Amino acid sequence: MKNSMKRLLICLIALIYSSNVFAASKSSINYTIDTSAVIRKIQSDFLSINKKLKLYKKKTKDAFGMSAEGGKVTGYYSKGLLKKIHCIFYGETGKVESDYYFNENGLFFLYKKEVFYDKPIYLKDFKTKNIVEIRYYLFDNQIIRKLTKSNTSSVLSFKEIKAELKPIMGVLNEK
Repeated sequence: MKNSMKRLLICLIALIYSSNVFAASKSSINYTIDTSAVIRKIQSDFLSINKKLKLYKKKTKDAFGMSAEGGKVTGYYSKGLLKKIHCIFYGETGKVESDYYFNENGLFFLYKKEVFYDKPIYLKDFKTKNIVEIRYYLFDNQIIRKLTKSNTSSVLSFKEIKAELKPIMGVLNEK
């Protein structure tokens, strides 16, 4: 009888211990997202913004000093909320176009196109040498997917994207 009581006590202790371990592991579940669903939502928001672009209030500013040959920053607003920023910056041997997209959660998509010329633009007959396109899908302050067309080593981190966006927002907010 003593042995059966001992075994019962050991089983109860093991049961209690395992249930506490299980409860602890339930509370430490990592936050995961359904990347495919988030990307579909991003694509849907992207298409919606571009369909309504002509309906939005447009604000364009010159962006001198942000590139070698100048540029422009255009913000598109719906009911006072920023929906899209289109930037174009010129350099001697190329240009960069960037489109930043915003929804109720902030920046959710960035499309960047870099065009490289074979010689400086002030020389006649310059030709496009290379085009690099990068698409950044953003969610919860992180990049969840990057798509590049053409080889590039200049893929940005989320922190670099935010740092790049800061002076652009400054240009748009100038009076």
